[in-house]
Amino acid sequence: MKGIYKISMIVAALAALGSCAKVVSEGANEANRRVFDAWLSINAPEAQRSGRGIYELPEYTVAGTGAAVEKDGFAILRYVTRTLTGTISSYTDESYAKQLGEYDPAGYYGVQVQTTTSETIQAGLYDALSGMRAGGEKKFIVPSWLMSYSDYTTEEEYLNVSTEFANTIYEVKLIDFAKNINDWQLKKMEECFDRPDFFDGAFNGCHIQDSTSLGFYFKMINKVESEKEFSQDTTIYINYTGSLLKLPEIYGDGIVFDTTIEDVAKDNYIYSASKTYSPVSVTWGEKHTDITMGESSVVPGFSQTIWNMANCGPGTKAIGVFYSDLGYGYSGSGSIPAYAPLVFEIEIVEKP
Repeated sequence: MKGIYKISMIVAALAALGSCAKVVSEGANEANRRVFDAWLSINAPEAQRSGRGIYELPEYTVAGTGAAVEKDGFAILRYVTRTLTGTISSYTDESYAKQLGEYDPAGYYGVQVQTTTSETIQAGLYDALSGMRAGGEKKFIVPSWLMSYSDYTTEEEYLNVSTEFANTIYEVKLIDFAKNINDWQLKKMEECFDRPDFFDGAFNGCHIQDSTSLGFYFKMINKVESEKEFSQDTTIYINYTGSLLKLPEIYGDGIVFDTTIEDVAKDNYIYSASKTYSPVSVTWGEKHTDITMGESSVVPGFSQTIWNMANCGPGTKAIGVFYSDLGYGYSGSGSIPAYAPLVFEIEIVEKP
C-alpha cells in the first residue's frame, strides 16, 4: 500500500508540473503540412520547391518561347488537376472527358483564360505561371494553403490562415499570354478569317481597320431590299445560329451553342425537345442597343449585326463576328467560355 501511495504522489507531482508547462499552439495548417511533407517525401522526393512553397517536377517541364507571364495580364491555358491520390478533379481537354465517361459532344473543350491579378488567381498557380513562356508546359504540386486567393508575401502567412482547399497536382500547358485580352481576341479573329473554310471565305482578307467598330465585323452574304424602311416599331423575323470561332487549338471546330433551326440543333448535339425551333421576332429601336428579341434584350454584338441588316427583306443573310466585350465578357454563359469571340449567322425570314 505504501508503494502504491508513493507512485500516486509521483504521478500527482508530474501532473502538477505539466499543468504549469507553457502550451505551444500551432498554425491552422501545421497538421496539413506534416501530412503533405510526408506524402511529398514518399511520392515526389525529386520535386523542387519554388515560389512561396509549391513543388515543381522538373522532368515534366517544357520551356516555352513565346510571351512570358506577367502580373495583371491573361494566361491562356490548357490543364488537368488531380488530387494527391491521382483522381482527376478538373480538366480542359476532351480526352479526359472521354476517359472519365463525361464526354458531351456539345461541350466546350478549349482553352481557359486565367487572369494573373492578385485575388483572382490562386497563389500557388500564380507562382507556377509567373515567368512561364507561351508554349511551355509544367507539372507542379500546390499544398492546400497555397490554393488560397489571398495575396501574402510568405508561406508562413498562408499557413497561419485556415483554409478548406485541397492539395492539388497541376499539369499546365501555357497556350499564350496577353497583357490586353481584347487585342488577343482580335488577333485570333483574324487568324480565323484567314481560314478558307470559315463561312466559305466570306471574311478572307479582313483586317482590324476594316471593322465598322472595334471588335465587330460584319459581312452581308445575301441582300434582299425591303418594300419599306424600318422604323422604331418595325418587327421582323429571323433565324440565327451562334457559334465559337473555328480555331481547333483554341476554341474547337466552330462549336454551335445556340440556334433557332431544329436540324442545326440536332446536327450539333444541342437539340432539346422542350424548346420550340422556329423564327423569332425582333423589334427595332432608335439605336441598335434598343433592339429586343421577343421580350428580351440581346448582347451588343448580336444587335449590331441585326442593325446592319436594316431595310432588308426576307431572304437576307449576314454574319456578325465580335469579341467578348460585345458578347458575354469575362463571365461567359453556359458553353460559352469567358473572353470568347462569337459568330452569329442571321437570316431574315417571312413571318411564321
